[in-house]
Amino acid sequence: MDSSLIIQYVLIALIVAFACYSLFKVLRKNFAPKKFSSKRTNCDKDCGCS
Repeated sequence: MDSSLIIQYVLIALIVAFACYSLFKVLRKNFAPKKFSSKRTNCDKDCGCS
């Protein structure tokens, strides 16, 4: 019984860790300052706006 309880705790910990990692990856991708600066430089080089 103890081993099945440990296996359940390990599985839940892995699921929570994967969810936190994917959430962190999405937030880092959405709020990266490089994203906005590279958009501005590409816009300046390609279309000459701003």
